[in-house]
Amino acid sequence: MTLSSLIFETDAWQLATFTEASMKSWLSLGFIVYISTLVGFGLWAHLLSQNTASKVMPFALLVPVFGMTTSVVLTGEVVTWWKMLAMILILSGLLLANVKFGIRKKPAHKYGV
Repeated sequence: MTLSSLIFETDAWQLATFTEASMKSWLSLGFIVYISTLVGFGLWAHLLSQNTASKVMPFALLVPVFGMTTSVVLTGEVVTWWKMLAMILILSGLLLANVKFGIRKKPAHKYGV
């Protein structure tokens, strides 16, 4: 990611970007880098230690849903039709992955009859 940023975001890598950043900016960066990462991965590791990966992994699909919901609640971001469609598709996929439907195969006969 750093290499990609160096290539495509050259204006962001000027000395003024770092020297003129406010304390709020540095504290926000520290929170994202350390606190969010440690808490997020810590909770994820705990979930995986208590459950099988096949049960836990589909819930990773909820990350963008929570991200969009949080941005609407905290920053007042506008929900467009395509964002709503994306959330509906994500939740539908999660539902399909976790709900067991009543479709059962008939048991095979022992003698192939």
